[in-house]
Amino acid sequence: MKRLERLAVVALAAIACCAGPLQATAAEPLPAAALVFEEQPDGKCQILSEGGKLVVLRNVHVSQAIRYRLVRMFLDVPQGRVDGEIGPGATPQKLGCNRVNGRRQSWRVERATFVAASDEGTP
Repeated sequence: MKRLERLAVVALAAIACCAGPLQATAAEPLPAAALVFEEQPDGKCQILSEGGKLVVLRNVHVSQAIRYRLVRMFLDVPQGRVDGEIGPGATPQKLGCNRVNGRRQSWRVERATFVAASDEGTP
């Protein structure tokens, strides 16, 4: 058993040495990190459910647009997906209310990529 453990440690060390960094560096942020969900007061959401607020998506990256796919969650169950693209400093995109019939609704980023300068403006 000890020999097997040693082989496992050697194999893991070899994988760790050969694998590149798994997360972006400070100079190279992940696109999903630039997508920020915010809750804003909203009369319609307040009428729909007491304490309800409008959830919007904002791109806080200073220079790059982001293409994204979000998953809408209701009662911790995936309900649907939203695809879109949002530019840097663009108007926040409205997603929906954070409460429906007194129950929590949220969104999470499924994937996000920076839009290349040549891709911007193409459908």
